[in-house]
Amino acid sequence: MRRLRFVLVLVVTVVLVGIAALVVALTTGDDDEVAAGDAAAGPAPELTATAEIRRSFNRSGLVVIAVTNHGTEPVTVTSAELLSDSFEATGPQPFDSTIPPGDIPRDLQVEYGPARCPDGIDSEAVASQVSLVARADGGEEHELVVDLPHPNGTLNRLLRTDCRDAALAEAVTLTMGPLEPRADGTLTGVLAVTRIDGGTAPATITDTRGSVLFTVTPEADATLPPGQLRVVADVLRCGGHAIGDAKRPYGFTAWIDLGDGVEIPTAIPVDTSQRAALDAMQPIRCAGRDNDI
Repeated sequence: MRRLRFVLVLVVTVVLVGIAALVVALTTGDDDEVAAGDAAAGPAPELTATAEIRRSFNRSGLVVIAVTNHGTEPVTVTSAELLSDSFEATGPQPFDSTIPPGDIPRDLQVEYGPARCPDGIDSEAVASQVSLVARADGGEEHELVVDLPHPNGTLNRLLRTDCRDAALAEAVTLTMGPLEPRADGTLTGVLAVTRIDGGTAPATITDTRGSVLFTVTPEADATLPPGQLRVVADVLRCGGHAIGDAKRPYGFTAWIDLGDGVEIPTAIPVDTSQRAALDAMQPIRCAGRDNDI
């Protein structure tokens, strides 16, 4: 009986020792594989990022993320996404941008979603990040979350612009009537702002501005009812380079007061027929003028 007990204890001991050794081996093997994988992936790229607005790419829904590579090897970014509770998420966006080492950043044009405006047109952007998938030359991809500077003037400007546009779109509509030629070759038309939110305070157009090619100037007209404003369009520049290089030739702006004394800028809609009238005005008004301006 004692011998049987001894044999049983010995068998149980051997089994337990075997199980413990197997667990240790499996655990050690996993660690070795992770360490080997980390070594193969290499160190994560050393990147920083800022949010910028570039004149050539200035439009709602687009922010420039300027990425600087503080490492010693070129880094390729294959995906980017703005992470911010101030804008709705868009999901990762594909890129194939190589960022050389050094102090000069490289721009990524990143789309962002509709603004979230808890404080209306006075909303401020919360602390935000950019998610990047990047790899150094010869290395594996790394998923990085890079903090953007906070407070962030760029994100504040984008947020307030989008919140302002949303508030205005909910309150009024803005239209421009046909552009009619005058005796001197300039064009005249009428802007009209109409409330659609049921507000009782009158909405008024307080000022206008043209573009790099055209002026759009208010002109007094006592015959027009409240909410309407006569404007005169003229050519500002006649040079071929100016005309050819203009990125937003019809980017006109009007300022609208919803009755609270706050003037909100917004784009003046310009349709196809109005663009054709503006283009036809150019050779007439530019005749005899210095084509270098």
